[in-house]
Amino acid sequence: MTDQSSGKSVMAKDTIIYMLAKGCEGIVGALTLSVMSWIFIPEQVGIYTVVNIAVTTIAMFSCQWLVQSVMRYINKYEIQKKLREFYSTAFFSWARINLAIIFLAVVALIFIKGYGGEFLKDYPMTLLISSGFMFVTYSSAQLIIAMLAAVRRAKTNLFLSVVNICGKLVLLVAMSKLWGGRIEFIFISYCLMDLFTTVFGAFKLQIFKYIDLKSYDKLIFADFFAYGFPLMGNLITTQILNKSDVYIITHFLGHGEAGIYQQNYSVVSTAFTMLAAAVMRGSYPTILRTWSEGRKEQAGKLVNEAVRLYLILGVPAVCGIFALQDVISRVMFAPEYFRGNIIMGPVALGMLFLALTEYSIKGWELNSMTKQIFYRSLVGGIVNIIINLLFVPYFGFFTAAVSTFIGFFVYFLLARYGTRKLIKFHLPGVHYLRILGSGAVMAAVLIGMKLFVPKNLPVLGMMVLIGIVLYFGLLYFSGEMKDEINKILGKVFKTRKK
Repeated sequence: MTDQSSGKSVMAKDTIIYMLAKGCEGIVGALTLSVMSWIFIPEQVGIYTVVNIAVTTIAMFSCQWLVQSVMRYINKYEIQKKLREFYSTAFFSWARINLAIIFLAVVALIFIKGYGGEFLKDYPMTLLISSGFMFVTYSSAQLIIAMLAAVRRAKTNLFLSVVNICGKLVLLVAMSKLWGGRIEFIFISYCLMDLFTTVFGAFKLQIFKYIDLKSYDKLIFADFFAYGFPLMGNLITTQILNKSDVYIITHFLGHGEAGIYQQNYSVVSTAFTMLAAAVMRGSYPTILRTWSEGRKEQAGKLVNEAVRLYLILGVPAVCGIFALQDVISRVMFAPEYFRGNIIMGPVALGMLFLALTEYSIKGWELNSMTKQIFYRSLVGGIVNIIINLLFVPYFGFFTAAVSTFIGFFVYFLLARYGTRKLIKFHLPGVHYLRILGSGAVMAAVLIGMKLFVPKNLPVLGMMVLIGIVLYFGLLYFSGEMKDEINKILGKVFKTRKK
């Protein structure tokens, strides 16, 4: 077996495991959104969304650069037998960041308590404190999950993903049943389960046996900072592309409209985040390892294969959402959220291009040219904000969905053009034809079915299952996935015979 085929096999195996994890996350995440729509009114969801975006944005700005750097360099320092220095540097960097943020948060809370009377009507102190605790546990869990992914502990990640997302839903429902629907309970449930993820993952990695203040390495930190700091700009502008529309909708249209928009948006973003994360976590560690070993040409071929895997999963998701967006919203949410379904299609298309951009920028990431990523993502973010400011006051939240697509598409074009001379993905046209054609046929069948069947959860589940079988059947007979499906079927039947 060649190195390339071995790498593809490893990527495919890890991607399947992460698909299982992210599939569970997606299903339970969608159920959580549905439950929230019945527990909370749109105005409450709007307030929660504003606070949650603030917390995750601060976490991205302060910690995500470290998360990205850890993923990028863990294989390098493992090969160099410097894991003690690596983990010690990562841990104490994380500790300093969190202590600084906690100090600033305490100062901010003291100021708000003294002078924020009007602000506290919408955002009470209990909500702000619970969201502050969530920041620490969320940033910690993100770092641990990244480490597990980088060292290919896929099964541990599968376990933690399922327990984390299920635990959040169970805790939210239990607290709401016992003490009523309070927004604070969302943050408390997130905080407790992220804390569990952090502690369990840290013990699985045996991080504590490596941590030693004397092993903190300034040169390793310099590597982290040089690689990760420019990514902070990219992460912030990506967050702007993803979330600034909620603040603009809130400003012009109110918390209620933002809540309706966010619930429908979240169904799509959750699904595509899960898909993209599954393929990326299944493929990126192998690509990084191959690159770190000096096999750059093979790393490029692995990027091509990762893009193909993502398109196979992402295209039917876009087509299915366009076909079934009204049914999805009607089945999942309380009636007052239904009119937001019109945003799902454009958002899905934007999310598809965002994930493709992640592969386009791999040339910059692997060559540590992260400033180039920031410049391109900044342009996409500015385009998104300008469109929202100009048109949301007149055309409502549908404009925000369209601007999401346009912003992500502009970012994709700039990244694809900018990395054309570095490592990049290039698939023969026949792959696009088979994948897009199969998705289009599936969507047409689902739209036709909608005319004759009732709109309820069992029927939606049946339609999704039919769409999946039809789509992969078309990929099989077109030859796009014939080899992969035959291998899977061979292993299934071989296992049954045993």
